[in-house]
This record gives sequence, structure tokens and C-alpha cells, in this order.
Amino acid sequence: MSTGAVSRAPGPPAVEAGKPTGPPATPTQMAEIRRIVQIIGRLFYEDGHILLLDQLVSIAVIPSDVLARRIGLQARDLGSLAAKLVEDRIVSVYRTQESRDGPFQRSVVRTYYYLDYKQFLDVTKWRIMAMRRHIDTKLRKGLDNKGYVCPRCRRSYSALEVAHLLDVFRNVFVCEVPGCGTELVDNEDAEDVRKSKDTLTRFNEQLHVVQQSLRSVEGVALPPMDIHDWLAKNSAAPPWQYEAPRDDTALAPGAMPPPAPKVPSLKVEISGHSATDTQREQQQRAEEEERQRTQNTLPSWHLASTISGERTGLGHAEAQRRPSEVDDAPHESALLSATQGDADLDYYAQYTSQLDDASTGDKRDAPTIEPSDAKRVKVADEEPEDDEDDMDDVI
Repeated sequence: MSTGAVSRAPGPPAVEAGKPTGPPATPTQMAEIRRIVQIIGRLFYEDGHILLLDQLVSIAVIPSDVLARRIGLQARDLGSLAAKLVEDRIVSVYRTQESRDGPFQRSVVRTYYYLDYKQFLDVTKWRIMAMRRHIDTKLRKGLDNKGYVCPRCRRSYSALEVAHLLDVFRNVFVCEVPGCGTELVDNEDAEDVRKSKDTLTRFNEQLHVVQQSLRSVEGVALPPMDIHDWLAKNSAAPPWQYEAPRDDTALAPGAMPPPAPKVPSLKVEISGHSATDTQREQQQRAEEEERQRTQNTLPSWHLASTISGERTGLGHAEAQRRPSEVDDAPHESALLSATQGDADLDYYAQYTSQLDDASTGDKRDAPTIEPSDAKRVKVADEEPEDDEDDMDDVI
């Protein structure tokens, strides 16, 4: 069984918890209160405090280890960061003994941070009132000590210096400058008065949004945060174990966000081309690959012998790289050899036929040689020999 204790820090007087007397807060008013928390954080605190308050606005109660992980800090650094908010009673802290899951069941101290919106509003109103009272006090003191000034010669006097300047006949203070004697008036332009007025003006300008929001939620009933009851209700399914979309206008004080609705998983595929374009691109790609493959293929007579059809060294190497294409090389080589052989036979047959025709034509056209002509031809044939003999004699 766990035991817990709520830590209190010194600050404004605690408001006595009692039964709410006004109407309960509407979702719109609760959203406005959460907005006031975020505005106060951004006006008066640093960036780390702003992140911490934003997390506590989204989830009512968060353990220290989860909160440190969500804002990107170590657990020990979170304690020093939250100490300022706890001291100002903006954030409340709760420590309890819990049993850690494991074989040894060791109990450890676990720290929870949460926002008590009722306490937050009371503290915020009290602090704004205290700041306003402090500024009014400074302004009143400045007005009391502002002194007097002569509207004619602009000489100023302190409150102690005008004691002897009283004109008993007119019952006023008069300027002591020779020849002036003008009635003195309050010095509204004193430095202290100007500073106090400037401070009050800046205060009203900077806190105008906060004061307006506080007036919009004035009189609403906010029950105090019961951390024990909240942990008992949400121990089975803590809200910090999942991320869910949050509706600010639908949350009551200390309520947990509704679970995220389950939606069927969708698979979306985005394509920039239609089915026809895709098919055309695939066809063009296949044609380009076929063209490249054809260009890279070696001639068939490099892969296999044109006479025997056996593979060459290049043929075996190509067969290992592209077996389906090279297997047809011997058949192509044999077919090419047969085709070339038939062409050679046709060529020689045609050539022989032409020779036979030419021989037959010569015999038919040759003239009949008479004996006398034959003798004449023989003599004509012998004449070159005589010429050769004559040439020998000359030499």
C-alpha cells in the first residue's frame, strides 16, 4: 500500500478548502483557465518553466521521470527547474511510495507534478493584488514627497523647505524669488512621481490580458485537486502512456484526455504516371535493353567454327556469360556454312556452263583452212624465228 505526502512551499496564505459556492466551470471557462496558466508562464518565467507548464496543461498529473523525458531533461535537473514553480505555488508536487515491477518488489519514492487550478487562480489573484498594492504604495510616497514648484520661474522646493514660505494672509505657499511671489503648486514632474506613474502604466498594459481573463472566470466553482483519487482512478491506464489528440474545451479539472479512436490502417501509394504511361516506359526500356544486347553480341564466326561448328575460346567464354544466346551460335554457324557452300556450288556451275557455251561458239564460227592457207600460216609462223637469227648475227 502506497503512502503519499503533498509538499507545500512558503508563499501566499493558503485558501481554506471548502465546498464550492459558485456555478461549476464550463469547458470554455476551463480552457480559459489553462490559457491563463500559459500566459503567466510566458510573462514571468523562463523557457524551461514554460515547457513544464505546457506539459502539465496537456496532462493533469505526470510523474517526474515521464515529465523529464517529455521536456528533454534529466530527472535531477527537473527537480531544480520545478522548484521555482513549486515555491510560487504554481505547480504542486506529490511524493508517494510505490512498488517497482521486478523480481525483488522494491518500493521506491515516486514524484508526481500536477496543477491545482483552484490554488493556481487564488495564488495568481493574490500576487497581482500584491504587485498592485506595492506600486500604489510607491506612488503615494512619491506624491507625498514630491514637493512644490513655482509655475512662473520653475523653481522647486521640497516639503521641508516650504515651511517658512507660508503666506498667512492668503494661506498659501509663495515663491521666495525676489520679484516673483507666485503661489507654489504640487510638483507633478518629480522624478519619483514619474517613475511610479510609468511603473503603474506598464503594469496595467502588460497584465491587461491576465486581468481580463481572470474577470471572465470570476466566481466559478473549482473543486480542489484530489491527487489520491486521481491516481486511484487512472492507475490502470495512465494518460502519459499514449499520445492522444487533446480537446482543451472538453477537459474538467484533473480529467484525463479521452483515448484516441482506433482507425483502420491505410496504405497510400502515390504515383505520378498512369498505367498506360508505365506500360509504355516498360516497353521502351525492354526495347533499349534488347538493342544493347544485340550490339554487344559477338558475330557467330567468332563464337564457333564455320566449318566444323565447334565453339571457339570466345564461344565458351560467352556461353558462361550468356548461355541462352550463345547456345544457338553453332547452329547459326553450321547454317551459314551450308548456305555459303550452296552459293559456291551455284557459282562454279554457272561458270562452267559459260565456259562450255564459249567453247561451242568458237568451234562454230571458226573458218575452214585450205592447204595453201595452212602453208601460208606456217611460213608466217616461221618468220619470227628468222628475225631472231638475224638479230643474233648482228650481235
